[in-house]
Amino acid sequence: MIHAVLYTKPKCVQCKMTRRKMTALNFPYVDNYYGDCHEDNSIDVESSDEKKRNWSIEKIEKLKQKYHIKSLPFIKIVNDNNKVLDSWVGFRPDKISEWCLKISV
Repeated sequence: MIHAVLYTKPKCVQCKMTRRKMTALNFPYVDNYYGDCHEDNSIDVESSDEKKRNWSIEKIEKLKQKYHIKSLPFIKIVNDNNKVLDSWVGFRPDKISEWCLKISV
């Protein structure tokens, strides 16, 4: 199933708006690490949890290298084989609506 993978950060207005828009449109998305509900994709480089902080630092570097992102939220649309079909940064209701039409949500 085609779905979105969200990478967000705490206290991010655009991140909240993106999640809210996807939820309102019943757009399928995950915001956790490979379906593990205990490991969210929230990037928090200031976390008091050392494991989370280190994961966040590593994840942001990987995203910068692979997708050249400079801000969050980062959204990628993937298929069942985890092939990235599209990606973008920021709150983009136009892109969310476009993909809703493509996958007939």
